[in-house]
Amino acid sequence: MNSAQIHLALNHMPLLLSLLGGILLIIGMIKKNASFKSLSLYLLVAAALFTAPVYLTGEGTEEMVEHLTGVNESAIEEHEDMAKITMVIIAITGAISLIGLFLQKNIRFSKLILGITLVLSFASFGTMAQTAHLGGLIRHSELQNGSVSENDKNNEGNKTDKRNIEKDDD
Repeated sequence: MNSAQIHLALNHMPLLLSLLGGILLIIGMIKKNASFKSLSLYLLVAAALFTAPVYLTGEGTEEMVEHLTGVNESAIEEHEDMAKITMVIIAITGAISLIGLFLQKNIRFSKLILGITLVLSFASFGTMAQTAHLGGLIRHSELQNGSVSENDKNNEGNKTDKRNIEKDDD
């Protein structure tokens, strides 16, 4: 497996884990359910752990795709800058979550840690969502400016023409 395969295979895990961890933490806090709170903290630690290989494979992935046709070089730089911010936020979220797991029995610190973790989990999700969006702009021209490029329109037209020719042959 190369860095691009690893990057693409894992890049959605931290996004989903941080969202799910935050939602379960809200539910656990509302219902005063210790199991939900613990599970949410484990999910946020896992999100931080999954982020490391995604981040570390980013540079190798850039080297593989930056010269390909249709790759937006400025989108790569924006994605990389946002990924740095995201990595810091999710690392802090994971560390605070880990502290929360160790301090679950201490009610006074636990409430404070859970509150901080809740805010950080949604900050993590927000920055990861933006990082993912910027990553999508690298190759997906249909995401850029909310419109399809002329090249993509021409390619779609060619596909339609080919389908019509194939139908005529039948």
